[in-house]
Amino acid sequence: MYSNKKWEIDFAGVLANDGEVSTGRNAIILNRNNNLQFYIRLISTPPKNFPRQVKDVCGYTDDLSNFSFYDDKTLPENERKEALRNFLDRYILIFHIELKKRDGIKEYHIARNIRVVRKNDSFRPDTILEPVPVFSEETTNRTKNVFEQQLYSRKYIGDNKQVSKDDDDTPSIILWKDSQENDAYTLYGWFEKHENALGGFKFHPFNNQVKWLPLNVNYIFESYTHEELLFMDSNLHEELQEVLEENGEPLIREEEPIKGEQSYSYGYSKMEQVTKDEELESVDKEKEFMDSFVTECKIMGLYYDTKDLYNFHTAMKTGSLVILAGMSGTGKSKLVQAYTRALKLSKDQFKLIPVRPFWKDDADVIGYLDTLNNVYRPGDSGLMSTLIRANEYEDDLHIVCFDEMNLARVEHYFSQFLSILETDDKHDMQLYDEEYGAKIYNQHIFPSSLTIGNNVIFVGTVNLDETTYPFSDKVLDRANVITLNMRPYNEILKMEEERLEELSKLNKQTKKEESTTTNKRKNSVTFDIYSSFKSKEQKISLLTEESTFLWELDKALKGCNRNIGVGWRILRQISVFLNNLPKDSPLSREEAFDIQLVQRILTKIRGSEEQFMELLGRYNLDTKEVEDSKFLELLSEMPMAYKFTQTKNLIKEKAKELRLHGHTI
Repeated sequence: MYSNKKWEIDFAGVLANDGEVSTGRNAIILNRNNNLQFYIRLISTPPKNFPRQVKDVCGYTDDLSNFSFYDDKTLPENERKEALRNFLDRYILIFHIELKKRDGIKEYHIARNIRVVRKNDSFRPDTILEPVPVFSEETTNRTKNVFEQQLYSRKYIGDNKQVSKDDDDTPSIILWKDSQENDAYTLYGWFEKHENALGGFKFHPFNNQVKWLPLNVNYIFESYTHEELLFMDSNLHEELQEVLEENGEPLIREEEPIKGEQSYSYGYSKMEQVTKDEELESVDKEKEFMDSFVTECKIMGLYYDTKDLYNFHTAMKTGSLVILAGMSGTGKSKLVQAYTRALKLSKDQFKLIPVRPFWKDDADVIGYLDTLNNVYRPGDSGLMSTLIRANEYEDDLHIVCFDEMNLARVEHYFSQFLSILETDDKHDMQLYDEEYGAKIYNQHIFPSSLTIGNNVIFVGTVNLDETTYPFSDKVLDRANVITLNMRPYNEILKMEEERLEELSKLNKQTKKEESTTTNKRKNSVTFDIYSSFKSKEQKISLLTEESTFLWELDKALKGCNRNIGVGWRILRQISVFLNNLPKDSPLSREEAFDIQLVQRILTKIRGSEEQFMELLGRYNLDTKEVEDSKFLELLSEMPMAYKFTQTKNLIKEKAKELRLHGHTI
């Protein structure tokens, strides 16, 4: 069996020399699949939990295609190897590492997500690089002043993906990068330990004192910067620590706000005000996004009530699966596209997958292992490309939309994803048994398991007619089923006039940018920004009346069918939905609770008249009203503010179905 482990912080390395590779191979070889394979010698100080005996890792030329290297397979083998050697000799390689290990067989390490940085003129064969974390206003959502106040006060200063969370890996120095000047950095240190939590990292200095120093630009020129990390020559790193000790200024608390900084409100501590400011900034960004979403819908001719759009957005950001239902032609797929356009996602971040009626299991979607030819063959849906990209670009948000989702049985072809939706964190999806790993030629592209993170959102569209399959309770337990209704035609005509007015305001260049999908779109909403839209409230926070009602409803449902009810998962998801209503949402809490009853509970009431007559009630053909309904009786016991308009309408519809057909549809 194989076991995998990943180190998702950056390592640095160079092409190894022939004769120094631990496997005894040359630094560049041609593998069984006629692809070039190379070995990288590690030159950066690794984290403490990385095995010290590992000196080199394996890389593949597929990871170099984005950096202008092309392996011309028509050339002789020696020329192909020489071309790769000439290319790699110019660069420092920055990468993550994945361990592959099989019982009884020597482990091997693979370089993932390779990026290249040109070597400095001062680079020496014996160079060792020390990683130094870099913080900035963009990565921490803090000004430099707030950052320093929190650093001084031993508070959490924000996150940095390049800082190890292990206690033994505390960086001795850290940097702040000025957002206005590319080469302006400030140095802080020394630190003896650090902590990690939701607020990022907290650093504890030696002698209980943080020193700071403007960093001489020459140190930057002699180092290698990449995102939130700077790789510095170990000699320079040691020298810099001495300079900081001798010339660094003690970091002190500013009692008065620095000029140009926002004053703190009376009644709040500085930390409380920072949190408050961050929350307000998140609210502003979400409002900006929703304004953009409403505008995109208008431009694309989607005539939905604004409350429907806020319902859709709240369901999307709270996780699980969102299913858009309704009659054909109501613009369900276009609504998802409008959402991605408002997020400004590139074509690589959005995948629309038409579901095929012949899909029987997840192999039809994600692919299968071809043991005859020892390759993994991904499905033709294109889903794997999106999932692999999401794994590599964790800062990017990705949306996958299954169009006409119920043309095949969802619980069959979507089975692994249903399991993933049960977790709130990353989850590994099994592609094939690990024991085949060493034999698979393209296992470096398609490993035995693939991590699916929260930066992937799944949404589906469905038509409910005789050509489709009904959803099982397993699917409905994990889904917000949103039924999209058409607006009255007189309102649509008015909205069409507004749409034309909106379009007339856009100049030709704007329309070109809005209608053209590019690989990189400006100002896209990153995964971190999107995550900031979500409430940090984790506990169930239903009102007493709401939780009491749901408990009584659960008992009533189980009296009809012991296999349905308001389970703990649904209870929690309803609470999460209510907690995540945007601050400026036109939906009130009472309306949102009404919507959740429709989308999370009433969708599961499907069965015979004998089962559900008592719960739903009897539809009177003369009065067109529902009588003797246990459900309506429970609703009447809620406070008057809860109108339950949508719930009552759906109860009437289902009661009518029982009367006409003898069962709910």
